[in-house]
Amino acid sequence: MDRNEYKQMAGVLERFVAGTSTPWEFDDCFFGKTYADPFLLSIQRRAIRTWVEFPPPGNADTSPESVAVLKELAVELRSRI
Repeated sequence: MDRNEYKQMAGVLERFVAGTSTPWEFDDCFFGKTYADPFLLSIQRRAIRTWVEFPPPGNADTSPESVAVLKELAVELRSRI
């Protein structure tokens, strides 16, 4: 377990839902990496699935439901640091 990776991923999620992430930060973390850690891999997959499970309305980037899931994932990550 690499606590730095947990902290980094949690930070990306938190900044993304707050609207303060850099333009490609989320994509780099969740689409541009392959994680060896099974927990990080499961968080990565769950975060990506939210767009299928809870499609964003109109021109929005996310739905309220997906934001809630992403916040929960950040809390899960922080609980393991």
